[in-house]
Amino acid sequence: MFISRTQAIRALARLPISARYGHPAAIRSLRSYSTATTQKVSPQSLAQIIEDTITATGPVSVARYMQLCLTHPTLGYYSQGDVFGEKGDFVTSPEISQIFGELVAVWLMTRWLAAGSPASCRIVELGPGRGTLMDDILRTFLRFGKPSIKTIHLVENSANLQDVQRQKLSARAKDLGAELVWNEQVEVIPQSDDFTFVVAHEFFDAMPIHILQRTEEGFREVKVGKNASYVPSTSSPRFSLGIDREQSFMSSLLPASSTRFSNLPVGSQIEVSPESSRIVHSVGNLMNNGGAGLVVDYGGDKAFSSSFRAFRKHKIVDVFDEPGSSDLTANVDFAYLRESLEGVATCYGPISQASFLLALGLEPRLTSLLSSAADDPDKQRRIRRGAQRLIDEMGMGSQYQVMAFANGPAAEGDVYPFGTMGDAPTKATP
Repeated sequence: MFISRTQAIRALARLPISARYGHPAAIRSLRSYSTATTQKVSPQSLAQIIEDTITATGPVSVARYMQLCLTHPTLGYYSQGDVFGEKGDFVTSPEISQIFGELVAVWLMTRWLAAGSPASCRIVELGPGRGTLMDDILRTFLRFGKPSIKTIHLVENSANLQDVQRQKLSARAKDLGAELVWNEQVEVIPQSDDFTFVVAHEFFDAMPIHILQRTEEGFREVKVGKNASYVPSTSSPRFSLGIDREQSFMSSLLPASSTRFSNLPVGSQIEVSPESSRIVHSVGNLMNNGGAGLVVDYGGDKAFSSSFRAFRKHKIVDVFDEPGSSDLTANVDFAYLRESLEGVATCYGPISQASFLLALGLEPRLTSLLSSAADDPDKQRRIRRGAQRLIDEMGMGSQYQVMAFANGPAAEGDVYPFGTMGDAPTKATP
C-alpha cells in the first residue's frame, strides 16, 4: 500500500488527541509532582496488566507500552512518587541554574525586537513542571521592563501541578499584568492577534514512539511481546522486542511521513513519534500573527534507531525491568519536528545547548552572579558548578540541542545564534 507524504501528514494531523491514560502533554509535567495520598503499588502489578494485554490482543507497540508504564492512573511511573531533582531519576537545566531561563528570555526578547516590538504578547510553555523555567523567564522580562505579556498559557492537565505552578507564578504574572491560563492540550489554545512566544524544554523526549524496521517486504513495526525465555523469580526480563510479521497502519503511515525514510536500506531501524509531529505543528499554528519559540531537548538532527531507554536514580536500566518504576524516554528527531513545521513556521538549528548559552552571554552573566555572591564562597561554588554543568561538552552541553522556530517578522534576517555557529547543521540526515 503506497501512501504519499502529503497523505501521511494529513493522517497524522487527524490522529486522536488523547492517549488512553492521558494526553502526552501531561507526561513531562507529571514528572515533577506527587501527592501525599499516592499509594505505592508494586510495579509487578503493572507488568501483569501489560502481559494480560498482550495475551488478549497480541504484541503492543512501543508507544502503547510507554503510555502504560508512564501514565497508567494508579500504577504508572508518574503516580509512584517524587522523581524530580537530584534525589529523583533526573534533573533539568532550569533546576540547575537560573542562568538557563534568563538566557532563554533574552533570546525571546531578541525575536520580539526583530519583529518591531509588538505591543501585545503571550507566552506558551509545554510541560511547565514546577514552573521554574517560566518563573526565570518572567523575572527577566520584568527586569528589562519588556515585552508586555498579556497571557501566560501553561499546557498542563494535572490539577495538582496547576496548584504548584499557581503558587510559583501568580506574583510574577500579577507584576506583569498578565493572566495565567491553563490548557490541557495545545490544540485548545485559541488563535490570537498577540505575538506568541513558545517554550518546550525536555518535553518531546517523553512523547511515545513507534519503532519501525525495514525488511525485504517493506517497513514492519517492532513491538513489545512476551519473552519466551522469561523465568519467574529471575532477573530475565518479562518482555522483549520483536518484529511484527504483518504490515500495520503505523508501519504504512509513518515511513511515508518523511522523505528521509524512503531510501533507508533493509535492516534499518527508526524511532518515530507521530504525537510529536502533531503537537509541534499545532504549536506552529499558534503563531498566525507572528511569534518565536524554542525547543530544548536531547537528540539530534536525525532519526534514531536505538535511543529508547529507561532511567532510574540517574542510571540507565533495562526498559523492561519492573515496568512502572522507571522513566522511559527517547532521543528527539529534530529534523522530524522541522518537517512537521513546514508551512507554518521557519526553523533554525538545532545547535548544542553549550553553543546557544555561550552565544547568548552565559560567561558575563556568570561573572555578574559570582560578583553578587562575593562574600559567600559556598554560594559562588554552587553558582559556578551549575553554570559549568549546563555547558559541559561531555554532558548536557552537547547532549541537549536547541532548535528555534519563528513566523512573521521574527523569522526575517539572521536569527542569532542559529546558522552562525560552527555546529549548526546544513543538511538533515536519516
